[in-house]
Amino acid sequence: MPTQLRTLGALEALQNDPEGYEVIKKFFKLVTVERDLNTYYRWLFDHQVNTTVTSNLNRDKSRAAGIHPSSACKKGVCLLKVYYECTHEMKPNRGFDQKMAVTWDTGTMLHDMMQTHFKAMYGDQFESEVSLCKDRITSHTDGVFDFSNYRFILEMKSIKEGGNYGWEKIQAAPLEDNVRQAHFYMWLADIPFALVLYIGKNIGEFKEHAIEFNHLIWDDIWNNVINPVVAAAYEKGPMVQASSGWHCRWCDFAYACPHKNSSRGKGEAEHVAIPWEDR
Repeated sequence: MPTQLRTLGALEALQNDPEGYEVIKKFFKLVTVERDLNTYYRWLFDHQVNTTVTSNLNRDKSRAAGIHPSSACKKGVCLLKVYYECTHEMKPNRGFDQKMAVTWDTGTMLHDMMQTHFKAMYGDQFESEVSLCKDRITSHTDGVFDFSNYRFILEMKSIKEGGNYGWEKIQAAPLEDNVRQAHFYMWLADIPFALVLYIGKNIGEFKEHAIEFNHLIWDDIWNNVINPVVAAAYEKGPMVQASSGWHCRWCDFAYACPHKNSSRGKGEAEHVAIPWEDR
């Protein structure tokens, strides 16, 4: 039995071993930060330690051309939107929305706060904002934990109570789109585990879900999102098609979308807020 689970290959080797899942379960239980966070916060209180968090509230929301996990991960994503993000053939048009601006600022500050704490807790075993780019995918992950026997990706989500995507909905399992997003980072970094950490921004609580890399999930993303977009953009493959739905209401490319059934009229460029959309 291997003593380390640091790569996708090591995970796959154990999955093909009849006894391997017992080893996976052992390592799987180690993938946690919530217990350490609770201990750390108590230590800060007992010792009256001050922490300094510097937050970069970047107003430039432009992104480099490429496939971005945060949008491409969504189940049923419009491939034409991913195509435009990948090629920059059409410039995104996002109108001003104060509620969305404040929501993004809040999420950014919470991310910076937690990354500051993790660096204080784990030192060199934690690296934040790790750039990951490969095969037209361009991204960065919230963090990577690197221990002697295992590594895992950190994907943080700030969330509030109530609604279809609220705190109550993630108690038993992480949201599907968050799992899919974490798979991008696991594949890009060759890391077998990810931790989806939810931060209850109005209740001061944490909820974490450790997930292992699942080839079925990744194959679905690769075959139905990445490969069609890359083929259309760079390999003279068939053009991807737009798909209409709830996502059209806040799509940055809806102002000139060729889809006849888009829920926003052609030439309409204002950005409609999603109350639950967090970073």
